Amino acid sequence: MNISIPFEKIIPFKSNIAEICSISLEHDISINDNELLGDFLVTGEYKNLDVNVDTQPFEYVVPFRVNLDEDIIIDTLNYDIEDFTYEIKNNDSLSVKIIFHVSAEKKEPTIPENIFERETIDEEDRLNLINENQNEEKETINLDEIIENNNNNENNEHIENNINIINSNNIKEDYITYHIHVTKANETIDSISNDYKIDKEKLMELNDLTQIQIGDKIIIPDNDES
Repeated sequence: MNISIPFEKIIPFKSNIAEICSISLEHDISINDNELLGDFLVTGEYKNLDVNVDTQPFEYVVPFRVNLDEDIIIDTLNYDIEDFTYEIKNNDSLSVKIIFHVSAEKKEPTIPENIFERETIDEEDRLNLINENQNEEKETINLDEIIENNNNNENNEHIENNINIINSNNIKEDYITYHIHVTKANETIDSISNDYKIDKEKLMELNDLTQIQIGDKIIIPDNDES
């Protein structure tokens, strides 16, 4: 916090002012919660325009209030009068202008002790949630549906994924693992069976391979199952 605050006050006099002979400014300040509360005390002597005397004293109190930032260190708070000027107005009042300077250091932002632990827990929960969602999105694919899709000769991007398929004939609901191979240019039944080391007859039993076109999906059983 580092600010300069201007104050201006018109002080009325009971008699006309011929001249300000002397003037001084003091302040009395207290700290209340997040405020500076105080008074400026303006004192001096002046000559009266209407009465033939040397000088007369004057004294006026100008109250003021300054709001302080909440994050300052009170022990580092400094305040003082930065500038003070005055001017006679209409021969019967005095305009005083005061610039009051206030400064203080700000507190360092505090980091909760367990913030890093919370972040770690939150990240772990996030990863668990992603895994749960991915597991929910997994689908059990029926073997007959894959064969039917092959017969429709759909064009798909190259994929080769492991798919767990429930064997409907197995009462214990054991899982058989298959691969799906998408045919590319210049591939034949023989080349595919050689690449995957699977019997050609077994390959034809699982797939309709009367004609092979680019983009056909070929079901390949694991070696353990072939």
